[in-house]
Amino acid sequence: MNEKVSVIIPVYNGEKYLDNCIKSVANQTYKNLEIIVIDDGSTDRTVDICEEWKEKDHRVRVLHKPNGGRGSARNAGLAMATGEYIHFVDADDWIEEDAIESLYKALIKNNSDIVVGNMTSYIEDTRMYDFFIDNHDYYEKDYTPQEWFKEEYEPDKMFRQLFVVAWAKLYRRKLFKDIWYTEKDHLTEDDPTTWKIYLLANKITYINHRITIHRLSDNHATTNDPSTKLFATEPVAERIAFLKILGFDTSNEEEAYLKRLRISMDNALQEHDLQKYYDAKQYWKILKKYHKA
Repeated sequence: MNEKVSVIIPVYNGEKYLDNCIKSVANQTYKNLEIIVIDDGSTDRTVDICEEWKEKDHRVRVLHKPNGGRGSARNAGLAMATGEYIHFVDADDWIEEDAIESLYKALIKNNSDIVVGNMTSYIEDTRMYDFFIDNHDYYEKDYTPQEWFKEEYEPDKMFRQLFVVAWAKLYRRKLFKDIWYTEKDHLTEDDPTTWKIYLLANKITYINHRITIHRLSDNHATTNDPSTKLFATEPVAERIAFLKILGFDTSNEEEAYLKRLRISMDNALQEHDLQKYYDAKQYWKILKKYHKA
């Protein structure tokens, strides 16, 4: 089988890294791709880079839109997608040459709805990787949604970040039929969204294979987000409420909420966000009263 994969690349002022990102997708060993680049109102050379790639590779489709944030860009890409499967790449990251082929083969082999791969971080300042996954480390494991939610908090694995982010995964496109990434400015777009996609899946497969090289630099999108946004408590509170309705064990989620609440309170004070600070402090005071903190 050689079904089409839609690769969605949201970008805003990404002139420094976009060419390398698109090149890593265009050079995939898996060739049946639709490469959708969403220019989210860039004011630098991003526009020119998008158009250059559109001219030299017929698989590249480009949309230039007013700035609306990463959630808005992801939604626009999903609306354009025509492939049977979806893969996201952030414009300042890049993917291994066999990334999509590895994800696709695992999905077909295991009849999964989502395949989650691993990642490594590239530290721009030092030009070093913080860890390295070798081919000898490869393994596959299947999960039900209930099992996958428990796996997120395993201390010896890197699932916490992988669990939340949109990238390093291959999804069946049908899972996105009623999914809408949040466009609220005070939240990251994937934290309130990715867990809902997991719940729509019947089977999730994890492969311990390096898919995404995640760039850590001053220019990276999430690096520039305030800590109160990165560690927002709202997505975890929503997740706890919904998982309780489904009858899932939420003890790990509740611990995560308490950790985020402490971080949110400290960071809000450092960032002079008094509204956020007093909101968090009120919740903390209530939790302490009922011996939950």
